[in-house]
Amino acid sequence: MNSIKKDIALIENLTNDESQALSYLNTHNPKWAHYFKSILLQSRDKITQRLITSLHRENLVNRRDYSEVIDAQTLPFTIESDHTEILKIAFPQSQKTLYAPISGHHAFDRIDVEGPFYFENHNKIQRILHPNEVLDCILTEAPHLDNAASAQFKEDMNNSSANMAIALSYQTLTLEAQDAPIFDLSASASDSYLASEQSVVEGHPLHPGAKLRKGMTPETSIAYSSEFANTVKMKFILIHENIAKVQAIDKSYNALVYDQFEGLYDIAQQTVGHEQINNYYVMAVHPWQFQAVLFQDYGTELETQQIVPLNYEIDYFAGLSFRTLMPIYPERLPHIKLSTNVHITGEIRTLSEQTTINGPQVTQILNDIQEKDALFKNINAATIDEMAGIHFYNPEDTASLQPKKSAQLGTLFRENIYNFIAPNTIPMIPSSLVSRYSNNLEAPIVTLIKKYAATQQIDCYETATLTWIKSYSQALIDIVLPLYTKYGIALEAHLQNSIATFNESGLIHTLYIRDFEGLRIDNAYLNKMGYQTTTFHEKSLILTDSAQTVFNKVFYSSIQNHLGELIATIAESSEQESLETQIWTMIRELLVEKLDEIAATMDDSDRIQQIANTLFAAKIDYKCVTTMRLEDEADYYTYIQVDNPLYLDSNH
Repeated sequence: MNSIKKDIALIENLTNDESQALSYLNTHNPKWAHYFKSILLQSRDKITQRLITSLHRENLVNRRDYSEVIDAQTLPFTIESDHTEILKIAFPQSQKTLYAPISGHHAFDRIDVEGPFYFENHNKIQRILHPNEVLDCILTEAPHLDNAASAQFKEDMNNSSANMAIALSYQTLTLEAQDAPIFDLSASASDSYLASEQSVVEGHPLHPGAKLRKGMTPETSIAYSSEFANTVKMKFILIHENIAKVQAIDKSYNALVYDQFEGLYDIAQQTVGHEQINNYYVMAVHPWQFQAVLFQDYGTELETQQIVPLNYEIDYFAGLSFRTLMPIYPERLPHIKLSTNVHITGEIRTLSEQTTINGPQVTQILNDIQEKDALFKNINAATIDEMAGIHFYNPEDTASLQPKKSAQLGTLFRENIYNFIAPNTIPMIPSSLVSRYSNNLEAPIVTLIKKYAATQQIDCYETATLTWIKSYSQALIDIVLPLYTKYGIALEAHLQNSIATFNESGLIHTLYIRDFEGLRIDNAYLNKMGYQTTTFHEKSLILTDSAQTVFNKVFYSSIQNHLGELIATIAESSEQESLETQIWTMIRELLVEKLDEIAATMDDSDRIQQIANTLFAAKIDYKCVTTMRLEDEADYYTYIQVDNPLYLDSNH
């Protein structure tokens, strides 16, 4: 309790976001408010940690050139940390030096740090109380970045820190009597998959805007974010066929959607009448968007009954991706991706026209490839269908207004995982495999490896680990590498865009890749393979003629993000220092074998060699998530070259 009082005393001034959160919690639940105050400094540290990690890894404002790793024993002062190494970063213009305890060194030049963090200034040591203190130093070093983008980024970290504290304090409150590992809590839930999504309370593991919810109050953020497990009342509207565009994988759009929701068609027909029903499409709308945007921005369409709200709602729950909602098992209705006018991570999470129009078409192409190509037979991976999409489109809107109104009202229906996963398997979002909570720091990936070791009677944790991660990596490689190499399709297969199912032994059964909004397609190469994209949306960002863009998409999401996060967590769980290197060596061997297998089915040996040259190069691109925010490049990716753990000497 003394440490709690000490931490509270260090925070003299709350930000506006923190004050609003505390005020709401004091009224709503005083005990929750107490935990919020006790965990606030730790929450700020978690956002600061992401900023410092990015600062070094991305060489933001050349700070890696001003960095060194030192022994904690050489510090001329005492800091609150058990770690033996310290990352030291100098800011000459501010006359400050930052000290960040190092919790681990990992592949792709990643140094993980852990708070508390400190500034030294004129031989005085001061604990860093907020990530914006670090940002201020960055902007002092690079005044050209002190602009509207960085001002917004500062607001984002304020908001993210406050929401991190709301989430962590809620988890502390609700799990205060629990001490089982996260995996056991999810696996024993009535819907293990939904529980796994709700368990990821810290958000993006590398992004300083991990818990951003700009545009929402604490009350609405709690109502609609996954970690609070609240029921969300899905809304429905009718939208006239003259102001909407639709796409579906089979049947008509309306037939597909009405078939999913019992009683919806009857309500729709009663609302507009038998003669008018066929002139409308039906559409799901997030209740936040229904209340905050629909009646504000679509008044004319509502008055003229081009848009008609329906007296029909159904219980859904938010997933880790704020705008993707799902029912709770045993209900098997579709997962629904929606427009929400909320700023999350790095952008406002509306739904683009291209997403709703292209999703079902990409699904048809992927399904055809997986059905016809022997490379996708007998693998432990697949993709999840995006069945139907719709977006508002009023051709009479002005050129400046039309894209905004279209993006603010869009819906994509995705297949429910419980319709196709194997019996007696446990589905989880891979993001949850690296999650923890205060009463038990064992990540689910570690629990699964231990489970596998126990069922197979393997005495050595590291031996079990190598088999477990090999099986998991093989599943991922078997789906993403052939699609990219042979067809030019780069799935965005990061932790959040995947669903993994596990056998009773703890080993992976199947890895499913979902969400085609952010994938990239080498348009000419896919066309060359016999798949046309002429009916894709005319503004399709997913279609590109840049081979490097396509490679970077598949490599960053699948290897650096997905496998990288899992392997870093595994490495932290083992005392064997060589384990991470062993795993990356094994993954390199899997990639070499898979490329050889793919090459045997292709005539394009030059393409195989070009991919191998990039994949196994000494240096490889890493996406700079923080640099992109500060330079206001949300639509264009910024990369830096980092050491590649898959490096294969050409003389090898």
